[in-house]
Amino acid sequence: MQVSNLVRKGTCVGGPSQRKPVHSARWGRQVAPVKAVPNLAGPSFTELAQDLSSNFSPEVQQAGLLVGAVVAAGSLVVGGYLAVKNEGEPIIVPEVGSAMSAAASPPPPPRENAVLVIGAAGRTGRQAVQQLLQSGRTVVAALRTADKAAAAEAMGSMGIQEGVQAGGKGILFYETGVDVTKPETLRRPELWKGVTQVVTCLGGKFGKQPDGSMGYIDGCTPEAVEALGVQNLVAAMSEQVPKQTGVQYQAMMPEAAGEQVAMWDRMDDVIMGGQSSSLWEPAPDEGPHVARWKGDLIVEGGGFCGARTKPLMQTDWSAYDGIALRVKGDGQIFKLNIKTLEQVDTPESTYQATFDTVDGQWHDVLLPWHNFVPVKRAQSDPDGAPLDPSKIVKLGTVLSRFEFNKMPNPMYRPGPFQLLMDGGIRAFKAPRPQIVMISSAGVERNAIVGDDAERRKKQIPIVQLNPGGTLNHKYAGEIAIRSSGYPYCVIRSTGMTDNTEGAPFLLEADQGDFMSGAIGRDELGTLITAALAMPDSAGKTFEVRRCEAKDSRNRPGPMTQAEFTRMFTRLSLDRNRWRVGLQPFPTYVPPPAPPTEERKEEIVADVQRIRQERGVQPQTEANLATAKRQ
Repeated sequence: MQVSNLVRKGTCVGGPSQRKPVHSARWGRQVAPVKAVPNLAGPSFTELAQDLSSNFSPEVQQAGLLVGAVVAAGSLVVGGYLAVKNEGEPIIVPEVGSAMSAAASPPPPPRENAVLVIGAAGRTGRQAVQQLLQSGRTVVAALRTADKAAAAEAMGSMGIQEGVQAGGKGILFYETGVDVTKPETLRRPELWKGVTQVVTCLGGKFGKQPDGSMGYIDGCTPEAVEALGVQNLVAAMSEQVPKQTGVQYQAMMPEAAGEQVAMWDRMDDVIMGGQSSSLWEPAPDEGPHVARWKGDLIVEGGGFCGARTKPLMQTDWSAYDGIALRVKGDGQIFKLNIKTLEQVDTPESTYQATFDTVDGQWHDVLLPWHNFVPVKRAQSDPDGAPLDPSKIVKLGTVLSRFEFNKMPNPMYRPGPFQLLMDGGIRAFKAPRPQIVMISSAGVERNAIVGDDAERRKKQIPIVQLNPGGTLNHKYAGEIAIRSSGYPYCVIRSTGMTDNTEGAPFLLEADQGDFMSGAIGRDELGTLITAALAMPDSAGKTFEVRRCEAKDSRNRPGPMTQAEFTRMFTRLSLDRNRWRVGLQPFPTYVPPPAPPTEERKEEIVADVQRIRQERGVQPQTEANLATAKRQ
């Protein structure tokens, strides 16, 4: 009997009393009931096969010995583990065509929650792919060519391989023949399989033509790629990728007012000899899900009122971004406390965030995890670890005459107070950018200058040169991204470089297109990865560069999550630009007439001078020649 005919998908094994179907193997799926033991030294594969088949019919036993012989050649190992029969339980084995082919063709890795990188073969695109994989993401690298060998070789030189990466972090897929100038190549459903986010690192392709002349290759002009191509990408994405619908919420405690109240215990200053008092109670006059925290705050002897929940049923809230409240207060500033698993036995330690209230008005409060300050003995703890939302045990409310480190609460007043809460305490998850675009500093300045030649002469070199009208076409692509309806992030890179002298650098970002400087392509890859993961980057367009201050060079390591958080939170949403002193985005204008050859020579000479003054390695003659030709 051939092994391939022994066990098929849907076959029941283990006898009539244990009729459970055999299932196909699935990536990452635990197949039960089995016991997994490492494939280490021990009984031979044949001995194990004999043991596995000992409770089955002679026919199955005979086949089991045959399987054992094949396994001895190393063919029946599932994920580096052996399936071993539990006492009194049937053996559940993967679907087998033949033992040898099963070993030669492991199940494919999952393609889910993937980032599609458009322009993955370029120098910036490769850095984005590498950084995303190192962060553990699944990446779909889109290649314009139908032959992925060259791109795979370039990726391989960076330690990147197709499939699961070394160390098990990150999964890479290739999609070939993806040309943004050809909309039909973007509308293939298989391209978008498992994709939830997109990165575009597009640029015109300039080089030597078949006849030896220099020009844009295969029609990949800035207009065709950076303007029309991005528009094609957005149109195809809208057909394949659902748009995120806004902030999501999850209750951390019961919503009914009576059940909310039962969760709270008093923690007023009477525990330290004070006289303040408070309690939680239902507020049926406000609604069935509204609870009221009220009390009387007396300064003498303490000066605070507090309450703390009983232990939460669920402690892991790491899938969310923070805590959401719907409250109506009396105009005072309140605190919300979080106790983690490590702090259960240390009453002097907690995490605290503050929130404002509007007297007599309902409003929503969102407290991201990074708002919570580690506190020890009523003082902020600079050495305290950031809040770990996977270990939340208890929550608390506090009204105190102090904020942090005995600094006065500016809105505090002694006497009666109340805080109404609708629906209890919830966790929230905010949208991340679903599309991140790498654009260029100068696009906004270029649009403002328009065809004013004299005004253009006073601009930075890239605006003066504007090769192929690239700044106009990148700006058209930005408009398509911002108008797409997807959460987005537009990163305007300053001059890209592969020079790592002085790295790692602190990066700085600003808005309004007033910035010039340089940034490493590897740093852009790290920034892209952070932007995709952090909700504070969504809905924002900004310029970025290496910080030129001496203390921002040669740092111990790349930028941390906390540093990226500060970078993103300082930036204004695009829809609020005019509220922070920035002009609205200018109207798109067509490219101006290109500069004369003589003017190009002057501009390029200025570029070399500026680079030397900044201590940056001058451009090579080849790069200068390319800039002049463009």
